Amino acid sequence: MVEKFTVEAHGQREWAWLLALYLFFGSLGGWVYLLYQLLALPLGFALVSLALVLGGVVTLLFKLGSPGRAWRAIFRPGTSWISRGVLFVTGFLVCGGLLVAPSLAPWVPALALLPWREGSAGGEVLGWLAGLFALLTTIYPGLVVSNSRAIPFWNTPLLPVLFFTYAAMGAAGIGLLGGAGGASMRGLAAGLIVLNAVLLAAYVAAMRRAGGSAQESVRRLNQAPLAAVFWLGVVAVGLAVPLALIGLTATLAPVAGAGLLIGGLLLRYCVLKAGVYAPPPLVSAKVDFSTLNRTSADLQREYSAWRFTRPAAVQEG
Repeated sequence: MVEKFTVEAHGQREWAWLLALYLFFGSLGGWVYLLYQLLALPLGFALVSLALVLGGVVTLLFKLGSPGRAWRAIFRPGTSWISRGVLFVTGFLVCGGLLVAPSLAPWVPALALLPWREGSAGGEVLGWLAGLFALLTTIYPGLVVSNSRAIPFWNTPLLPVLFFTYAAMGAAGIGLLGGAGGASMRGLAAGLIVLNAVLLAAYVAAMRRAGGSAQESVRRLNQAPLAAVFWLGVVAVGLAVPLALIGLTATLAPVAGAGLLIGGLLLRYCVLKAGVYAPPPLVSAKVDFSTLNRTSADLQREYSAWRFTRPAAVQEG
């Protein structure tokens, strides 16, 4: 059997706008709900959070290609972050929906018969459960992507952290759009912009230093057609302009909030589209791509060492 070390870069083509929307809606909705609870925001923010997460569910159904069979995604929680995510999202929609339902009684009188209210024992339990599921809903999208070992640009613990903090920044953007929180919301948004700018720079720098396929992904971020989306959409519209607007005047805060949302969606799209597969032999050899200090030559040497030390029966396979 002749084995060949393949170094040609192949960009992934399966994950693009639909998955970017799914990742964006789910984590953003979870964070909006957390801000609703932590900052005692108006009821409308809880409803927005539920609508966003539900929108993510609808997007996922289209992404799976066959909505009639999508329910099967729930049956692999031991091995699939998508399956775990379905459980987290379902728990959030159920608990969050039940928690806010009595507050809708002025519009749906039948809901006044529900035996719990916010502040009651039942309401407290539902509130804690909804908050827990909301937190898990914000965390798992980054883990879905970073679990892809074949694409080193994604397979790093930095990515879930970046997606998590970007979702928090997007939720602050929703707060700015809704005019909630006043100066404290603007301060929170400004702090999250600075934090995410630092994390994004660290992530890109780490991937550039990693060499190989991860470095190729960074190169693609800086080449057409992604360069314009990344530098104008993610960096300028999504970070620099909102920070400047927040600092100028409170009346421009809603515009800054819209910029944060646009930048958050475009970040996920850019990360997905820039993904480049590692050489298949390295993936088969279960090379640890989360180590961010190896060049392509290092990877090839690791593969060669594995190839000549594995059992003969495997070599002949």
